[in-house]
Amino acid sequence: MAPSPLGPAAAADAAAPEDVAGRSVRAAGWVAVSSVGNVVLSFVVFLVLARLLDPSEFGLVAVAVVFIDILLIVTRGGLPDLVVQTERLDDGFVDTAFWVALASGCLYGLALVALSWPVAWMLRIPELQPVLAALAATFVIAAAGVIHEARLQRRFGFRSLAIRALVANLIGGSVAIALALNGFGVWSLVIQRLLATSMTTLLTWAAFPWLPGLRFVRAHARRQLAFGSRVFSTQLLLTLSIRSQEVVAAYFLSTADIGLLRMAWRCIDLISQVAVIPLAAVALPTYARLQDRPRELAAAFDGFVAMSAVLALPAFVGMAVVAPHLVPLLFGEQWREAVPVLRILALLGPEFVATSMLWMIFTASDRTGTALVLSAGQFTITILAAMVTAPFGLSALVVGHVVRAYLFSPLVVRSAGRFVPLGNLRIAALLAPILACSVAMGAAVSLVQERLYAQLGDHEGLAAAIGLGILVYGILALLFLRAPLRRSVALILNRKAALATAAAPRAEAVPIPATP
Repeated sequence: MAPSPLGPAAAADAAAPEDVAGRSVRAAGWVAVSSVGNVVLSFVVFLVLARLLDPSEFGLVAVAVVFIDILLIVTRGGLPDLVVQTERLDDGFVDTAFWVALASGCLYGLALVALSWPVAWMLRIPELQPVLAALAATFVIAAAGVIHEARLQRRFGFRSLAIRALVANLIGGSVAIALALNGFGVWSLVIQRLLATSMTTLLTWAAFPWLPGLRFVRAHARRQLAFGSRVFSTQLLLTLSIRSQEVVAAYFLSTADIGLLRMAWRCIDLISQVAVIPLAAVALPTYARLQDRPRELAAAFDGFVAMSAVLALPAFVGMAVVAPHLVPLLFGEQWREAVPVLRILALLGPEFVATSMLWMIFTASDRTGTALVLSAGQFTITILAAMVTAPFGLSALVVGHVVRAYLFSPLVVRSAGRFVPLGNLRIAALLAPILACSVAMGAAVSLVQERLYAQLGDHEGLAAAIGLGILVYGILALLFLRAPLRRSVALILNRKAALATAAAPRAEAVPIPATP
């Protein structure tokens, strides 16, 4: 084989000519393996902390976790998405991206250390300052591996990424549990994050043994900073749209309310990490391969949404139905007040599934400016809604967030529909039968679950209620969800017609577009 005219970068990132749909499904399978493993590990740590701390103490943990989540977005800075999205790479481009990412990580780390004192003072939580200062190290550690990770994603190397994540989180989770049991509290999370981030970077280097050169091309750097800043700002605003509730709650409500809110969101995260995130994680490289074929991109979106909804919507409904028994059983009686909050958040299921697969279309299609404007609008409305509703209590705050989500998401769909054939009615028609079967399943379980608990006890009754829900939903799905099930099975079996993407990915032979 002749060497690539673009150098080792293009050769290393060249994709094998095979079906995009099949590669997406296999990639999603590995992400699912990683997600399930990580959910189990993180949930065990969360469960230990929940039983060791009361809701008031857990509030400090919840606030620290807000900044941990923000750190994950800031550290990436949008550069990995550009590396995945760009059709043609050369060595100068990827070398420049590495040094831009590393320099940005160092600057962000220093900034967080400087801001840790005023942030702790404004939130009136002095214990938060050393926590934030320690977490600043994750900026530099993670930045050293994000470009390696992006190049693995370009090659659909999700198997390596999955193994890396499992090993890193197993080590970090084990240490966190040991520390939590010995009374380290929030510091168990801090050390877990530092250790897991370090292991993740080291294992990413091992999976993609690329040594960046000393090239730094200013033209590339300008494009990377422009694109990355838009993607980074969009992702940060989307994260803040959710996590800002906890910051607002810290101002208007008690630390116990923050703990209850974090508990409810953590239960929602359990479902999303298994049924939504695996598919959303491979959406960007899949959409990027189809960015100049809008109809096939829309078909890919439909496929991701259908498969995710078939798994996620019954789980959201089922969790809401059994929550009064599930939450106290898992976390302890002191968390029973989180049940109504969890039930309200479960209403986000359909909106969350659709938008999780939607936002990456803007990045893959190089419409990051549009995404930034939309995310800024969403964040602004979210903050205003939270400020208005929080004084009326925790439930009012959560209801306001759900209402905001369903009012704003149609605008995001319409914006994407300008360059991809998508529409609100199309998405509603796709989700409606799946949601109907899920609600019918929830109603069936709700009618009989109290009898099951009375006759079998809490543990066995809960298991029987969940088993009944799976059986009822399975029957309803076979009767009424044949179309989305056929699509999902076709994806799993790697049929070329699954997403109407029989054509192979394009060869990377198109020059890097100029900065808009």
